Amino acid sequence: MQNTAYRFYRQMQENTATKYIPGVLASACELTEGAKCKKETEKELFQLHKSVSEYFVKNEGDKNTDILKIKTLLYAYLLQRDETCSIPPSLQPDMNFVLEHSHQLLNGLLNIVMEQRFVTSVMNVIEFSQLLTQGMWFHSNQLLQIPHVRQAELKYLNKALTASKCAGTPIEKAKELGGEERRKALRELSEEQHMDIDLFLAHFPDIEIMFDARVEDEEDVQEGDVLNLAVTIERKHLPEDPDWADSDDEDDEPDESMFEDELKQYEEGSEAYDEAKEKLMDAWRDAYFERAKKKREREKRRNPQSGELGFAAQPRNQPVPVHAPRFPFPRHEQWMVLLIDQKEPRRLIGYQKLTQNTRKEKVQLKFLAQKEGTLQYDIHCMCSAYVGADKKKTFKKTVLKKREEVAKTAAEVAEDEDDEEEAEEEEPEGKWYYLGGNSVTELILNIIALAIAGVMLFNFLYAKGWWQKFCQPLLDWLLKVSWPLISFIGQYTWPAWMWWSTNVYDFHHINFLFENLTVANVSNSSISLRRKNDTSFLNQDPFKQDIFAEARANL
Repeated sequence: MQNTAYRFYRQMQENTATKYIPGVLASACELTEGAKCKKETEKELFQLHKSVSEYFVKNEGDKNTDILKIKTLLYAYLLQRDETCSIPPSLQPDMNFVLEHSHQLLNGLLNIVMEQRFVTSVMNVIEFSQLLTQGMWFHSNQLLQIPHVRQAELKYLNKALTASKCAGTPIEKAKELGGEERRKALRELSEEQHMDIDLFLAHFPDIEIMFDARVEDEEDVQEGDVLNLAVTIERKHLPEDPDWADSDDEDDEPDESMFEDELKQYEEGSEAYDEAKEKLMDAWRDAYFERAKKKREREKRRNPQSGELGFAAQPRNQPVPVHAPRFPFPRHEQWMVLLIDQKEPRRLIGYQKLTQNTRKEKVQLKFLAQKEGTLQYDIHCMCSAYVGADKKKTFKKTVLKKREEVAKTAAEVAEDEDDEEEAEEEEPEGKWYYLGGNSVTELILNIIALAIAGVMLFNFLYAKGWWQKFCQPLLDWLLKVSWPLISFIGQYTWPAWMWWSTNVYDFHHINFLFENLTVANVSNSSISLRRKNDTSFLNQDPFKQDIFAEARANL
């Protein structure tokens, strides 16, 4: 599927016409690998290609024989209704394989062009899906979808529709014409065939688009506001849904005018009036909460997986079957809601699929009102199975200039609130005598951290030789200058120090550290010259056997 997606992505452009989509679909790896060219069907494929080659349009993958075979089969299938060509029995299994997987691949192609916001390509992919389902050639008359209507019957039916002066699409005109007039126009058809036509027209999709656009908690729309467009699609050809309930049909707050008739018998302001009013208000609240409870139950039945976890919705009803006698596999209605900007260049603002298979379904489309002026968007509701069932409705909204007092966006306000909360949660400044901390514990941790950092810094400077060259002379000079003071203090602290180093902790390794500070520069008058530089204790380990002791003794 990854290679197929790459091929689709390479070939689809902003304004890819419908006639190029069969070639794009034919390049899918799943089709070319599953219906490869075979030597035993080479002759029949050549004859079929010859019969449809005059209708071909050039695609990028026409040089590949497997792609060319799939493209030939698709063209032959679309031209069958016009009796231009017929598919040989030897190629019929490959034809069925292509048709079985074609709509799944078309859904993938549709997702690719929708993600790229290609308006024309999105609509053309859906249009080709309609033609493929009904087995019709490009720009064919949509009346050919009606059962038992061919080119000969089409002429008589068009004459009757023109004489009736009905409004709407050809299918809507045929429905409005009525059964009697249709029977007069199509006299050659039997009564059983006319009943098939009546049944088809009764179940042909008839939809109505309703919408409501507003900004949450605002009366008007200003620059930078997020506009919430609620689109309700009613599919009138489906049965009524008893669980449908629009939240806008219910009152949110009690209105005192509802109780005027019940309170007429009481004097306003009296104790009895207040008691009666309070009882009515309690009854209204109970009824309101009961309605809300029933509404939640209805929503739960309509969408069993909806809830806090936000899983994808399960369809409320079974998919609606499609009348497609030429398509060899079952097909079901699929609807797509598109929001398109009318201004050039046209842009795909948003899209949603209808998933519930119910008579009424509501989808939410959110977008940003960017500039001051009038928004003019088209709401398209397109079906992937029937030609001529699509509907469009224009939606306009005035965007006002942003008021100065509302200079901050919702995101900025939220950010300011977060900053205020963080400022409140900040700890008080640390005390100097705790080395920047706020307690003795933090003081101890700071001392440990500084000690570790000091040792690491000393090791670095010593390894580079900078300590011996720059730091040690300075320390020697400071020691020489402060030695009288140290000697004076030392005569009082020396007994305690000796007791501590003897009984508590031995500091001889620290003495060694300072003894070796000036090894690189012996000319300095350093404290390290006053003691013997003995490092033998580093090699003395009471838990380790000295394997060289006997060798040294014999030398």
